Amino acid sequence: MYLIINCHGCGKIIMASTANKTKSCTHCGAKVDLHGARVLARSSTTTEAVAIIQELKQRKSKDSQVTFKKFRV
Repeated sequence: MYLIINCHGCGKIIMASTANKTKSCTHCGAKVDLHGARVLARSSTTTEAVAIIQELKQRKSKDSQVTFKKFRV
């Protein structure tokens, strides 16, 4: 089983195996405790987990673009 979580250090979305207790962020190197992490999604395969991460990143980028346009002067 895989967890899709946010890194508490940089806020990036990362994937972690439930077989581990911690995960080092591939972006900033922060050590994330999986038991205290906010779980965004769960997946049974890495392929599915990667697809979920891509979808979450697309949603996040669409939200930030809307916010930028919303406050643009």
